[in-house]
Amino acid sequence: MATGRLSRPSRTRRTTQHAFNLMVAGHTRTGKTSFIRTLVETLAVKKFHYAEGMEPPADASGQPSSFPLPWVEISAPTPLPARIEFEEVNDRVLLRLIDTPGIPIPVNVHKVSDDEAHIALANSHAASLVGYIEAQFEATLLEESKVRRNPKSPDYQTHACLYFLDPQVCIATRGLTAVDRHLLSQLTTRVNVIVCLAKSDLLTVRQMQSLRRWIKEDIAKSQIPVYAFPDETEGEDGDEESVVDPDAAELNAHLRALLPFTIVNAEDSAEDGLDEIPQANGDGAPRVLGRAYTWGTVEVENPEHCDVLQLKQALFSTHLGELKLLTRELYYEQWRTEKLLEVRSSVLGAKKAESGSVRSGGSRRVEE
Repeated sequence: MATGRLSRPSRTRRTTQHAFNLMVAGHTRTGKTSFIRTLVETLAVKKFHYAEGMEPPADASGQPSSFPLPWVEISAPTPLPARIEFEEVNDRVLLRLIDTPGIPIPVNVHKVSDDEAHIALANSHAASLVGYIEAQFEATLLEESKVRRNPKSPDYQTHACLYFLDPQVCIATRGLTAVDRHLLSQLTTRVNVIVCLAKSDLLTVRQMQSLRRWIKEDIAKSQIPVYAFPDETEGEDGDEESVVDPDAAELNAHLRALLPFTIVNAEDSAEDGLDEIPQANGDGAPRVLGRAYTWGTVEVENPEHCDVLQLKQALFSTHLGELKLLTRELYYEQWRTEKLLEVRSSVLGAKKAESGSVRSGGSRRVEE
């Protein structure tokens, strides 16, 4: 099985390498792991970088696989065992993908009276996801605290999280569920969250339009700060006289209109991996990633069929720098400030308790 589109390295063009860590989370049975496989297949992969002493996982037949993702069930956020080096436009990206267990959605999720019970069930998943992200912040803080820092230390931070919604669940609830609102509110305090609609090839155009409207209205009503390609019609601090890049503003407006991004995965199986579907115009035509139906083929990289291509370009090209900057200067700094204040409060509390103990001991000696 081919994994990605392997291409020869250029000898004449210098490229900049960017580390990028992407988490994929969301509803159970929405094809998150299949999306990771599909995404890797669309990349111009140069190399899979395994940690020292780690070997490629085995495939379904027990042989070493060339793809860095075993077919196993996971119970916690799990990074792929290898970072993926690939080229995007004129830059080279070193990608770490983090798969996560699906969030169970109760059958009676449409009953508002049961919202508190549903949220309680989702708390462990929220804690697991946020805990993983904060653990990466902790690793960054520890590295920064060293007297001699390692200039080659990897970038641990999670730069973006794709949150997959089950369209059938969203149709039943006419938007987000209470579980979604709770989880998104938790996640958006620690990472750039981009909302996606899974299995969009099963939706009619009217259903897709309605879902986009309902989900956007719910996010706005609940004031959930998901990453939504912010409007750049104004400069910083609302300064309308600041210089605005019209191309960037137009691109952001286009991407905002696509939210939540519609996702289609290529067909896959544990035995054969991803299937490439032959195009309809003959045996000699190029094969494409997609899903074949009796009425035709849905192509993963066709913008008229889904938004995978636009999402990939935003993540790894046009908005990669902004997502990394927000992670570092907003989410990490916010967590770091909270962490240091927590440590300071603990130290002051301990000193106060110790001081009180000393005074109490002195009083007893005076009485004696």
